[in-house]
Amino acid sequence: MKKTKIDKNTNIAELIENDPEMNEVLYEYGLYCGGCAAAGFDTLEAGAMSHGLEEDEIEELIQELNKKFGAKK
Repeated sequence: MKKTKIDKNTNIAELIENDPEMNEVLYEYGLYCGGCAAAGFDTLEAGAMSHGLEEDEIEELIQELNKKFGAKK
């Protein structure tokens, strides 16, 4: 993943492939994306919405992912 920041358009499979520990944050939000076929084409926003997350919860999820991502730099 070449991005310097995770956003709502980040591909889920790419996120997990580049850092499997991101699954921990996704799990906290009820997103069990590792190994899911939809992760290959879903963005964080689309995946989260399909699992019933509201916009504010999606923003919170993205903030948590970026915290974890930033801590690893």
